[in-house]
Amino acid sequence: MNHRVSFYIIAAVVVLTALCGGSKTRQSGVGENERKADYLYLEALRAKALGNTDATYDLLERAHELNPRDVEIGAELAAYVLSLSRGDSTEVARGVKMWRDYLDLNPKDYISGVHYALLNERIGDRHESMRMWTALHNYFPEKEELTFKYADELASTGDSALVSRALEVYDSIEAIDGKSIALSSKKIQMFYQASDTAAILGETKSLLGSSPDNVDFNVFAGDVFALFENRDSALAYYNRACEIDPSSGLAYYSRANFYNSIGDSVGYDREVFTALKQESLDVNTKLAIMKGYVEEMYSDSTEQPRIRQLFEVLIDQHPHEHDIHDMYARYLIVNGDYASAAEHTELALDIEPDDPQGWQMLVSLYLQIEDHARAEQAAERALRYFPDDAEIHLMLGGIYAQTDRSRDARAQYDKAIDVGDSGNVEFLSRAYCAIGDNHYIDGDKDSAFVYYERAILYNPQNYTALNNCAYYLACEGRDLDKAMELIGEVLKARNDEPTSMDTYAWVLFKKKDYPAAKDAIDLTLELTPDPSSDVYEHAGDIYFMNGDPDKAVRFWEQALDLDPENDLLKRKVKHKTYFYK
Repeated sequence: MNHRVSFYIIAAVVVLTALCGGSKTRQSGVGENERKADYLYLEALRAKALGNTDATYDLLERAHELNPRDVEIGAELAAYVLSLSRGDSTEVARGVKMWRDYLDLNPKDYISGVHYALLNERIGDRHESMRMWTALHNYFPEKEELTFKYADELASTGDSALVSRALEVYDSIEAIDGKSIALSSKKIQMFYQASDTAAILGETKSLLGSSPDNVDFNVFAGDVFALFENRDSALAYYNRACEIDPSSGLAYYSRANFYNSIGDSVGYDREVFTALKQESLDVNTKLAIMKGYVEEMYSDSTEQPRIRQLFEVLIDQHPHEHDIHDMYARYLIVNGDYASAAEHTELALDIEPDDPQGWQMLVSLYLQIEDHARAEQAAERALRYFPDDAEIHLMLGGIYAQTDRSRDARAQYDKAIDVGDSGNVEFLSRAYCAIGDNHYIDGDKDSAFVYYERAILYNPQNYTALNNCAYYLACEGRDLDKAMELIGEVLKARNDEPTSMDTYAWVLFKKKDYPAAKDAIDLTLELTPDPSSDVYEHAGDIYFMNGDPDKAVRFWEQALDLDPENDLLKRKVKHKTYFYK
């Protein structure tokens, strides 16, 4: 079944049904079958009003069988035939035939005719659609939008005679409305398909000659000449546009794109900066310029200060535009400036708080810079606007957990599951993993492993759940083979991730495979720019069991520097030996 065709059939049926539903008063037939058909037609309309589709269709079918010459019955039935055809070519053809019969007797039904023509385009009958567009144009020559469509269809045929006719139609519009970029573009497209460069340039000069001081016309001329790599002429027209209106953002933007197209990065940079300073240029266009500029210049590290400067120019001009702050924040995230990104995300949300993804991003940014207080405030503010945002509840639960409020954390996790999408297994897996972490921290270790298993069941690729379950199994010294299996799955996907490698080292240590554990912890240290206290302690324990107590003590000392209140570490350092507890 052709789903695209079916979509347009449904759209056409909606129109046809509406048109037929308000049909004119019916004329009684002269024979018995005609009278029965009229009666069944009225019953069908009654069933339709009651929403009984099956009865409506059956009654219309019987009415059409009794009086197949009645085009109003046929048109009404056509709507149902098309809607029920499901792309079946035979049924589609049958419905189209009924609709055409109706239009042959009602040629001035403009809306129905337009949709009939469009339907035939969609199902691939260009001949029939062309016939309908021609008929409509002949009946409604005053409708300019129809005239444009008619000319477009003529031009699209590729037939030289019809293309010439299209040009005549465009000229007729131009004679009434005057020269315009829209019309010239239509004609230039035809000339381009015919590879008639002279005609293209001639039409461009004709447009410009109609209004030499029109900024848009000069920019258009520049674009056309640039297309044919006539750089001198193109630049002359762009320059002329900027001279005519020095405040025209469009002129500077077009000139900037020209410089970019010829590889002149200095000119491009200069013109973008000039364009963005123009008050006449609307915000959406400025954002489009900025997006293109960032994409073009991002890879050049020397351009980063310039990009920031341009964002500041935009913000100075439009301090209350949500999208500018939002774009700047996303740029800052890519550059790793999370604090500044959070600042601009805050500003964006102050302007337009109806942005759930924005709130999630803000909370994440504060967590990234370890500002838990602001992360908590942002999450709580977000829930005032979106009380059923499951992601925010899950994030807030994580914040509570990190600040030793496990009961509050569990309440948020439960709320997240309650309001979240029950079919979103990835989300549920993350929530169950968080609950598992919460139980383990509270000392309820059996429940923790139950929730980890549930998280893994919902999403076997939840590597956080796999890692945490493996790590805590190792910490408890239980089911170490399972722990190895779990962390093995993680390492298949990300063997260069330091947390996973540390877990792997710890599982090996607990399994008393000390040489392999040493190799793994060495790799962990290589992968970790700033090892945590736990990593240093693991390294010390592993090195001690590998017969290197001096290096073990150095690792324990580094761990103690990061966690000076850890009594077990104090004992290890003081006695220069390993303690199990």
